[in-house]
Amino acid sequence: MAYDNSARAARAQATRARVLAAAGHSFLTRGFAGTTIGLVADEAAVSQETIYKAFGSKAALLKAVYDVTLAGDDDDVPLAQRPEALAVFQAQTGEEAVAAYAKLAQTIGARTDPLVRMIMGSRDTDANLRSFVDTIHQERRTGSAFWVGRLHEAGWLREDLDVERAADILWALNSYEPRWLLTDRGWSADEFTAWLADTLARALLR
Repeated sequence: MAYDNSARAARAQATRARVLAAAGHSFLTRGFAGTTIGLVADEAAVSQETIYKAFGSKAALLKAVYDVTLAGDDDDVPLAQRPEALAVFQAQTGEEAVAAYAKLAQTIGARTDPLVRMIMGSRDTDANLRSFVDTIHQERRTGSAFWVGRLHEAGWLREDLDVERAADILWALNSYEPRWLLTDRGWSADEFTAWLADTLARALLR
């Protein structure tokens, strides 16, 4: 008889979810410096050894919290295969594609902004945070090139732009700072999304 390890896998997944939830709450309320593996272990009702075995370090735990926050859950489904991202691929015009992308960007931003604000505000205090910021900047730049590739393949990208330059433009316009500047001025999520879609269309499309 084959061994059924589904119950064990479910327990492991539940433990991981508790750890990520406890870590996310601690990072947001205590900051990176104020969060310890011991505190997270106590709040998640697990041993510190369990956390170290699963994540390796506090910095790696922060990255895992960020990745789950960005995706919206811990399911093993790439962002590009999720419904809000598929809308970009399913667009029939360039304008529809950038509008769908702007909506995707706002959805992700709403999830990640509190955590990223904490990270950005403390990055000069810890080498791990500075490295983390470099990592997420590079991930966003890689993602920008991926989405611009869709515009290029469909023939929607401006003729005077190559993919690399267009990816730089998308990366800059969809960075955290423009969104924070405008939303801190009182812009609603819908207003920012409409502005980003319009700006991307003017900057990138034929």
